[in-house]
Amino acid sequence: MSKEKMFYCIPQQAYMRTDNCQKLRKRPTGKVPAGAQPRLRACETCTMYPLVDTGKVPTVTLAAYLGGTRPEVANLKSASLRKVIEKHLEREAG
Repeated sequence: MSKEKMFYCIPQQAYMRTDNCQKLRKRPTGKVPAGAQPRLRACETCTMYPLVDTGKVPTVTLAAYLGGTRPEVANLKSASLRKVIEKHLEREAG
């Protein structure tokens, strides 16, 4: 997936690049060493990660975003997206 893709992050209620999403979730939770950034509260319980990783979240290119085009908001209640999320959660648990 191109790093120059923008999507709407529902937990943070903001537009962000897909690579920023991946960087934010790699931050440690809880207390962190001086100079390090903790994971954002919205990222701690986020279920959008599998959608971003598999490219199932609606995106637009960075150039289009800067030109005024905004990506659609993912419908997390749709059956196909719920399957992707559930499959990811099963892999993490098992």
